[in-house]
Amino acid sequence: MKKFIAAFCVSLSLVWAGDPTDMDSLFQGMEYKPELSSALRDTTSSQNMPAAKSSKKDAKGDGLYVLQFEAVADFDAAQRRKAQLSASTGYTINVVYDAPFYKLRGGGWSSKKAAEDKARELSVYNINAFVVKLR
Repeated sequence: MKKFIAAFCVSLSLVWAGDPTDMDSLFQGMEYKPELSSALRDTTSSQNMPAAKSSKKDAKGDGLYVLQFEAVADFDAAQRRKAQLSASTGYTINVVYDAPFYKLRGGGWSSKKAAEDKARELSVYNINAFVVKLR
């Protein structure tokens, strides 16, 4: 009877075993890198933006907006995270010290709506950011 139970358990585990998942690769020590679309890396392209009526306010923009990804207290951790964010988003990430935190910011848009749209696109890839107005 013990042999039958052991054989049943082995056959059951073989049936449930499938292709390796992303979690399996993490347990094996491999790094998970999601693939980002090229549209997220191109900050100058306006191909996905609908044509808007131009007005005097739109022509000059309403300020400068950037995305803030994180704020960390440790300088070394900020530098490591800067490299990770730069590789995953394609943006130049700036580290701004605002006591007591190092804030990781990137991108640059002249309208708040464009910056919010880009933050929403990045959230699809589990990259959280919020919009900050610089001027």
